[in-house]
Amino acid sequence: MSIIIHQLFPQPVYFSQLERKLTKEELNTINIYKEKTYKNEGNITSYDNYVLENKTLKNLKKDLNKKVLDYFDKIICTNNPITPYITQSWLNYTGNNQFHHQHSHNNAYISGVFYIMANHEVDKIKFYKTNTPQIELSTTQYNTFNSSSWFFPVKTGDVVLFPSTLMHGVDKKKETPTRISLAFNIFIKGKIGNKYNLTELIL
Repeated sequence: MSIIIHQLFPQPVYFSQLERKLTKEELNTINIYKEKTYKNEGNITSYDNYVLENKTLKNLKKDLNKKVLDYFDKIICTNNPITPYITQSWLNYTGNNQFHHQHSHNNAYISGVFYIMANHEVDKIKFYKTNTPQIELSTTQYNTFNSSSWFFPVKTGDVVLFPSTLMHGVDKKKETPTRISLAFNIFIKGKIGNKYNLTELIL
């Protein structure tokens, strides 16, 4: 007798890689931003939250936008005439004994992280399940059904995209060097819904 367990209504977490190394000019720009930061809840964030509007990062923005389009093509699969676009973008610096608090992103449809410097052996992104079970039982073996959180190792060059409503964060980092990541939000413009269902909205 065969047993089949289906995953119903899963949350997508899209992993890809930037298919090139950052240029010297791009790295210099990112280093300059490190001098203009503030203390966030657990780590350090750039004051500028439209980093990808910097002219020296225009090619990086184009490359990240290609990943966004691929996400929509493979996961959203819509025939609505829409165009996804990157809204805000900012840099996060997480060093020894720092962390990134658990959070989601309001006023965005999809969110992303590009890892400028990350060590696959120690750096991770962690996601959290927000709908807690009514009955709590002891767990002997964790899986994607019974876990309240799940992490993925990340490395330099990784691009991660996920629904903005998905709670995420980073546990306290106990290793060096500093992890540098570029976070960004995505929204859509165009026509969504269906006018005959009275759900049409033009953005």
